[in-house]
Amino acid sequence: MTEQIHLDGLLLTKDEQVVSVMNQILGSFAIDTQVCGEIDSALDAVNHRRLDTVIVDWDGVTDPTRVVRAARKSSPNSNSTIVAMVNAGSETHALLVGANFMILKPADLDHANRCMRAAYGTMLQNRRRAARVSVDLPVVARVVDAGGIEARISDLSVGGIALQCKQPLQLNQEVLAQFSLPGYPDVIHVTGKVVNANATGRTGLRFSYVPEHDLNLLENWLAVELAKLEKAEMPAYDVSECSN
Repeated sequence: MTEQIHLDGLLLTKDEQVVSVMNQILGSFAIDTQVCGEIDSALDAVNHRRLDTVIVDWDGVTDPTRVVRAARKSSPNSNSTIVAMVNAGSETHALLVGANFMILKPADLDHANRCMRAAYGTMLQNRRRAARVSVDLPVVARVVDAGGIEARISDLSVGGIALQCKQPLQLNQEVLAQFSLPGYPDVIHVTGKVVNANATGRTGLRFSYVPEHDLNLLENWLAVELAKLEKAEMPAYDVSECSN
């Protein structure tokens, strides 16, 4: 059986019918989705989480453009796949703001499923290019001139890691960290700078130094994980009713 890759998404809507339809579809694609009914929680997510897709109920929330523009300005989500759920007449505006795909409302299960299949292909392509892998790994870390911190790694790439810390960190702090990769006994040592952080402890660390041996291990591990994406189920789809 083909392995299915788990992706991360955000759905901004107050419409229970939209939630019901999209939950069925997103679950079938193994897209773990945070449902937000308010724009503030959606903005927090696009600014502090890496998301494979951002789905916006265009006519069901106030000022949906804020979320799309915030995603496009966010370093982790500048290339996220944006899906707009629109009433007739709103299509052009959604595309001009930056939506990649559209689902016409009222949300029809068959039409929405076809469009999400098309969007899913783009999500996989973006994930391969971004080469960030979701994980849950323990890490030994300390902030230079401030001491040790309790944290776990939530995703990593060849250029940086995302941490969930017990205590908030500050931008530009330098962090020394060491961790082991699943299936590898060696310890990876990295030095990095905090490039984004929030009050809940979510922290993005960009590597400034990784020893050559450790970098090779990290690149090899990522190559194996990304190979799984190449084998991920890619549903056949008809894009004739979808816009991108």
